[in-house]
Amino acid sequence: MLNIRPIQSTPEAALAAAADHAPYLRRLAERGVGQDFNAALKAVITLPRGMAVADVMAELRKAKAAAHLSLATADLSGTLDVMDVTRHLTEFAGASLEVALQTALAARGLKSDGIFVIALGKMGAFELNYSSDIDVCAFYDRAQFDGGDRDPGDAAQRVVREMVRIMEELTAGGYVFRTDLRLRPDPGSTPVAVSTSMADVYYESQGQNWERMVWIKGRPAAGDIQAADRFQKRLEPFVWRRNLDYWAIGDIQAIKRMINTKVGDDTFAAVSPDVKLSPGGIREIEFFVQTQQLILGGREPSLRDNSTLGAMKALQAAGVVSSQTAAELTTAYKALRNVEHRIQMRQDEQTHTVPADPAERESVAYLCGYGNLADFDRDLLETRKLVQSAYDALFAQEDRAAETHDIGNLVFTGVDDDPGTVKTLSGLGFSNPSAAIDTIRNWHRGRVPATRTARGREILTAILPGMLKAMGATGEPDEAFRWFSRFFEGLSSGVQTLSMLLARPDLLDDLVSTLALAPRLAQILARRPDLLEALVSNVMPRAPELTPEVSFDAAMDGWRRYHREQSFLVGHRLLHGLLPTDQAAKAWTDLADETIRQMSSAAEAETTRRNGEVPGRWAVFAMGKLGGGELTAGSDLDIILIYDSQADDTQTWFTRLTQRLITALTAPTAEGALYEVDMRLRPSGRAGPVAVGLSAFRHYQNEEAWTWEHMALTRLRFVAGDDTLGREVLGIAADAICQRARSEKRKAIAGDVTGMRETLYREKPGKGLWDLKTAEGGLIDIEFMVQKEMLLRGRADLIRPATALALSGLADADESQASEEAEDWRFLRAALHLLSSMQQIQRLALGDGDPGEDVIPEGLKNRFCRAAAEEEGFEVLEERLREVKTRVHSMARKKLQLSATES
Repeated sequence: MLNIRPIQSTPEAALAAAADHAPYLRRLAERGVGQDFNAALKAVITLPRGMAVADVMAELRKAKAAAHLSLATADLSGTLDVMDVTRHLTEFAGASLEVALQTALAARGLKSDGIFVIALGKMGAFELNYSSDIDVCAFYDRAQFDGGDRDPGDAAQRVVREMVRIMEELTAGGYVFRTDLRLRPDPGSTPVAVSTSMADVYYESQGQNWERMVWIKGRPAAGDIQAADRFQKRLEPFVWRRNLDYWAIGDIQAIKRMINTKVGDDTFAAVSPDVKLSPGGIREIEFFVQTQQLILGGREPSLRDNSTLGAMKALQAAGVVSSQTAAELTTAYKALRNVEHRIQMRQDEQTHTVPADPAERESVAYLCGYGNLADFDRDLLETRKLVQSAYDALFAQEDRAAETHDIGNLVFTGVDDDPGTVKTLSGLGFSNPSAAIDTIRNWHRGRVPATRTARGREILTAILPGMLKAMGATGEPDEAFRWFSRFFEGLSSGVQTLSMLLARPDLLDDLVSTLALAPRLAQILARRPDLLEALVSNVMPRAPELTPEVSFDAAMDGWRRYHREQSFLVGHRLLHGLLPTDQAAKAWTDLADETIRQMSSAAEAETTRRNGEVPGRWAVFAMGKLGGGELTAGSDLDIILIYDSQADDTQTWFTRLTQRLITALTAPTAEGALYEVDMRLRPSGRAGPVAVGLSAFRHYQNEEAWTWEHMALTRLRFVAGDDTLGREVLGIAADAICQRARSEKRKAIAGDVTGMRETLYREKPGKGLWDLKTAEGGLIDIEFMVQKEMLLRGRADLIRPATALALSGLADADESQASEEAEDWRFLRAALHLLSSMQQIQRLALGDGDPGEDVIPEGLKNRFCRAAAEEEGFEVLEERLREVKTRVHSMARKKLQLSATES
């Protein structure tokens, strides 16, 4: 790696040492140019408005020479870090540009209202090199800029041309900065100053990906800064697209290839590389950063830093770039920028090429602190190779996507099926190749939205080999193709999604296997293909900040976007074995809990806004599977809201709060829905108020509650609202349950539980082995046994909302009393784990449909086996499941005293 060292310890000594190696610096010194950068900058900033143009030009050039010499000597002596040098150069350029614009305006008696200059490229990022051009765009707002006796557009053109002349015209004093306006919208057909209205239309309708990359570094630099800020704010949706745009990678690679072609065939064997544009140069580090900013910055504002190293640091902090890669590229970037500066300060030439002549290259090496040219050449080569390795790794997956898959013929044109293609698909396992060929042929004809553009059809052609190969790898290519067809034909616009799959062949494989394994997820992806972005972004979804100032509707939409991605990621990780099934319930429950907390806060803010301040305390409680922390994909939420207030007539306020909470949780918006909510477990069920007062809750649970209601109450868990109220309510619930066990009502517990279970058998008969919930030996049998035991024992320490924890408590309690039932509870806990694990996979992949074996894809059968740690295959798993359910039901008949005819 390059190791740039000071050539002397002070600026004065460095200047003397550099004299024989940097003729430009020697000439400046011989002219008696000052070496005080701050004085040079101040001289520019304090130039009086209204000076003659010629005088301004002379003063700017004099100050530029002083700035150049002072920064060069500070650079060579190590007094300033290379990035401090670039910042100072940029600050001087910005001050000079402001003076040039104001001078051009003053010469015509005009004000700067509505006219401004945006800095782009290195100028925008405070990264100017020693002899840099400055890339800027000039804009004017017709509604604000007064052109005096001329049309605003004509006046703006004249002002900007004069500004450029002041900056770059070569005089006896030299020039200030070469000024490049070619990055403006459509430079071949637009004037040097562009109206903001025209620019708005251009970027909205015709803006290119390379322009998005340019505008990453944009910032207001001169003129009406407020107008510039407003304009740049309007451009944010163009630059920072929320949806990932993987086709941008291809565009950026094309730009890189063109640059390499322009430079020539520069191999690593060349001793005179262009340290900016050659392979392993500065531009590759900039592309490395900006590509990922374009892809991820729309979703992650923290990645929008407009400086190369600032963005690199943000990418590292977000986990997108490893610490090692970030550190290596940061070091390489600074080293290459140092070499670039030393190349340029020799003759003040805008070049980035290391001299081929050994004597001249030796001067560059000397200015870099090297005493040996061979060491310099070696370290420069090593640095460039390191940079290119990181750059190539970034694009390696797209390069692999372009490789030919050697799987045989794949021809989908013409009318008749290509025999070679039929053979290829048959070899991949397709049972009806002709049907697949016909479907794909129709896609190529633009019969679906995704392929109505030429670009969509081109990308489809590129991904087909990998897609079909991945389908064959699932073992069920027909099923995989059927679900992929539903997904693909449901896309409203396919170029972006197809581009993403082309750029990420691993994502294509993942998508195909996901669609084959889980029809439920296939349906979700067909409706929301944007969820694929959650898989390719290394940045985890970030929960929106829902402050009271955020409107109720905005809060609902914002949380739905986050919830959609987070829920999909949990499901995807579970499906592919990246999340153990016993942790999946916690993940689903944690997401639901946080959703309830966020939506209840939003509902409270909206109710306060509409109905006045909160008249007391409130809390939301979970019941059912949510209370037990046992949610699966697509579970409903059982909740109850309880309030405590001493004020009069508070029922209306808390009823509205509850109704808004239900709306926040259930109402479908443009961003989708969250959950179905069930509040039937509240006191008096549907007949009772949706918001329950604390005193009413206490009275009901102690005086009126039925046995089944206290069974449900064992799963009560505080989720949101007032913590103190939460503890009080949980205490009331535990007391009521324990009181039942000590009262006359205890006698009815066993019979009530038995009657309820037998009723459920009749009303919801089991659907076979894979009915894991309601069938004999299913989860309800286990839950009823546990809840009956909690009610009969009446011990607060055994009342636990999670069934698994309740079973552990019962086992520990009975073991301490030398009871034989302890082993039963331990078995039921193991059975619960097996059934719950199977249900997690089943609900995720298949939903709540008919759980019969005939709808389980082969790949999903393998996933069931992995979740159950069953290595001997699906048939063995089914036999094990049958044995477990049989034993569970046998225990249920005994513990619940079920009749022989209950099923």
